[in-house]
Amino acid sequence: MLILNSGCSKDEGYGGNSHIKGTLLEKVYNDDYSEVIYEQAAIDEDIFIMFENNGIVSDKVATGYNGQFEFEYLFPGTYQIFYYSDDTASAYNENKEIIIEVELGKNENADVGELTKINTTDYDEGSASISGTVYLINYLNSSTWPNLVVKDISLAQEEDIYITYGNHSFYDERIKTQHDGTYKFSNLIKGSYKIFLYTEDVTGGTEDIVIIEEVNITDEFENVKIDDIYIEQL
Repeated sequence: MLILNSGCSKDEGYGGNSHIKGTLLEKVYNDDYSEVIYEQAAIDEDIFIMFENNGIVSDKVATGYNGQFEFEYLFPGTYQIFYYSDDTASAYNENKEIIIEVELGKNENADVGELTKINTTDYDEGSASISGTVYLINYLNSSTWPNLVVKDISLAQEEDIYITYGNHSFYDERIKTQHDGTYKFSNLIKGSYKIFLYTEDVTGGTEDIVIIEEVNITDEFENVKIDDIYIEQL
């Protein structure tokens, strides 16, 4: 538990003429840390400072719009600058402290440079999309495999269509095609996806056949249009 001391006594490091500054960047990964989705300045993130490792947090500042932060009017001594970041080794999305030790001299302006905070995002917290249209091929009831006769081809309405992100073992979302046979998965992050749906086995099998389309989104704002998909029904 952090103890934030609001005082500014010499014992806590404040009251001098030295400064410590730096910049915090945010690197955002997908949920298994296998791909960087984007990097940006970490805005309004707390940075803490401790003097002489005394167990008391002397102060905290929030990063600005460009990720920069600064602690001012410090006495010479040893400081610990720290912040919280995802622990990539944890299976429970836990955070860990990232600590930078600074030896500060008199009237010194120390720059700790660029620091990195790691976060994750879900597959549906992006700006890309995947869309397409599904058509339904109907066959005459009087025809049989392999001599099927097409009755008509229509827009497939209210058909279930699924999306799976990356190496997930189960589908992430299921939607239905619209009245015009179209579908759209929105707010997607970068990465690989499988779009799939089921069609009747018109050869006489008892199980439906899965149709799978693989898509790789490489840009944060990419809009991918899949080629028309055709499903069959006797």
